[in-house]
Amino acid sequence: MKNQPQFDSERIQINTNGEDTEIIISGKIPQNQFIMLSAWVLAWSISGIYVLIQLFGDLPQETKSFMMVWLAFWFYFEYKIGSAWLWRKYGREVIKIGEEKTQLRFEVAYGGKGFEFDTDSLRDFHLLESKKGVFIKNYFDSFWVVGGESVGFYVSGKLKMLGRQLSEKDAEKLMKFIQAKVKRFGK
Repeated sequence: MKNQPQFDSERIQINTNGEDTEIIISGKIPQNQFIMLSAWVLAWSISGIYVLIQLFGDLPQETKSFMMVWLAFWFYFEYKIGSAWLWRKYGREVIKIGEEKTQLRFEVAYGGKGFEFDTDSLRDFHLLESKKGVFIKNYFDSFWVVGGESVGFYVSGKLKMLGRQLSEKDAEKLMKFIQAKVKRFGK
């Protein structure tokens, strides 16, 4: 393929089969970060289980009420950190670009949410602006968060996003590659 950018990123893999192209963006993080994330999941889970067990003990009603409120927050954050752990262990974004159809799928262990579009309906590829404010930008760039998409495009007036937590360099290369591939199929 002419003018195909070389991706030296460990997270992006491009497979071409004739005219069809499959782009895989891994959700994996460096091993030391994954170990820290795993330790956090373990510690958070143990703390919640401990509080849940204590809830059935002989405690004043006010304490039990506080513990129930705490457990509601705990369940929410257990879900969020569990989702992040699964994404970092098994997650990937898969973009399949064909002449007629383009598929975008967010997979965790080969199951997940997918979308299919007519390739010629994809418009206005662009880099997504960094979130305003240092705290928000740092939050979405954190390894314990699932999000921080870096490339956007429109399909039938709706914004679709991909490229979770890619570097600016990788996001720009990816955007240009997809844009050129889609433009090539344009009618």
